[in-house]
Amino acid sequence: MDQHYTSRPALLVSMLVLAIFFSMGSRVLFSPLMPLLQEELNISLTTAGTLFLLISVSYAVSMMFSGFLSARVGHGNTITIALSAMGTGLLLAAIAMNAWMLALSLVMIGCAAGLYPPSGLMMINTKIDPAHRSKALSLHELGPNTALLTAPLIVIALEPWFGWRGVLIIMAMIVVVATVVFKKWGAPDSGKGTAPNFSTIGTILKNRSTILGMMLLTSIIASQQGVYAMLPAYLVTEHGMDKSFVNLMLSLSRITGILLLLKAGSVIHRIGRRRTMTITLIFSAVFTALLGLIQGPMIAAVIILQPAILTVCFPALLSAMADIGEARYQNITYSLIITAGFGTGSGVVPALLGVFGDMGMGWAGFVLLAAFMLISLTFMLITPVFGRETAQ
Repeated sequence: MDQHYTSRPALLVSMLVLAIFFSMGSRVLFSPLMPLLQEELNISLTTAGTLFLLISVSYAVSMMFSGFLSARVGHGNTITIALSAMGTGLLLAAIAMNAWMLALSLVMIGCAAGLYPPSGLMMINTKIDPAHRSKALSLHELGPNTALLTAPLIVIALEPWFGWRGVLIIMAMIVVVATVVFKKWGAPDSGKGTAPNFSTIGTILKNRSTILGMMLLTSIIASQQGVYAMLPAYLVTEHGMDKSFVNLMLSLSRITGILLLLKAGSVIHRIGRRRTMTITLIFSAVFTALLGLIQGPMIAAVIILQPAILTVCFPALLSAMADIGEARYQNITYSLIITAGFGTGSGVVPALLGVFGDMGMGWAGFVLLAAFMLISLTFMLITPVFGRETAQ
C-alpha cells in the first residue's frame, strides 16, 4: 500500500468532504421533494420506495465495479467523473415528465454516487497519517450528515420560488462548480485502486468479519438514510402532517449528529469502537421502533431523537472495517461491505417501508427494522475479534 502521506491533509479532507456532500446531497434531495413528486407525477408510497431502491441498487452495482475505473484513472479522477455524472443526472431528473423518466435519472445518479466511497475512503487510508486517520474519518462524515441536514432546508427555501424542477437545476449547477474545484485541488496525487477479481472477492466473503460489517453497516444506513428517505412521504400520507413542518423536523434531527461528529474521534478513543457501536445502535433502535408506535405531537420528538447519536457509529465502524483482511485489497473489502450496506439499508429498506405503508402497516416496517438492528448488534457481541480495541 502507498505510504506517501499527503503534506496537506486538511486540504485533502476538505475536498473529500465537498465531494461526499454533493454525492449524498444529490441523492437525499429527493426525499424532501418526494411529497411534491407524488402530487405531480402520481407516485404512491410503494413507487416512492422503489425509486429509492433503484438509486441504491445502481449505487451498489457501480461501487462493485468502481475498482476497475480507479485502477485505470486513479481515485481522484474517479471522483471527478462521479461528480460530473451526478450533475447530469440531476438535470435529467429536472425535466422528467413521468415516474419512468425520473427512475432513469435516479439510476444515473446512483451509479455516479457509487463510484465515490471506495476511492474516497482509500484516499483517507493511504494519504492520511494513521495518527490522524480517526479524526479525518470523523471530519469526512460531516459531508453526508450536513447534506442530510441541508437538503430539507434547500427545499423549504427554494421550492416556493423555483418549483421542484428549479431546485434540481440549481443543485446541478452547484455540483458542476464542485466538480471543477475537486478536479483542481482534490484529484492530483490520489493514488490508484485495485481491480476486483472473483478469487479475491471469495476470500474476503469467507471472513466472518466481512459479513458482520455488512450487517452493521446495513443497520446504520437503514436507520440513518433509509428512514430519512421515506419519512416525509410516510408522515404526510399516514399522519397528514404538513410538508414544510416535516422537512423542518427532518433537518433539525441532523443537528445533534453533526455536532457529535466534531468530537467523535475522542469519544471513540475514550470508550472504544465496540462500545460506541453498541450504545449508538441500541439508542437508535429504540427510537426507530417508536417512529412506528408513537402517535400525536410526541412524534416530532421521536423524529429528532431517532438519528441523534448515530453519526458517531459510522467512523467507529469504518475504523473497524479497516482491520478486515489484507491491506492491499482494502478498497475491494470496502466495496463489498458498502455495496451490501447501502444497497440494503438505503434501497431495500425504503422499498419495504413503502410497501408496508401502502398496506396500512407502516408501523410494522419501523419495528422490524429496529429488530434487525438489535440482531446485528447481538452478532457483533458474539464476535469479539471485530473492532477489538487492540487492533492497529
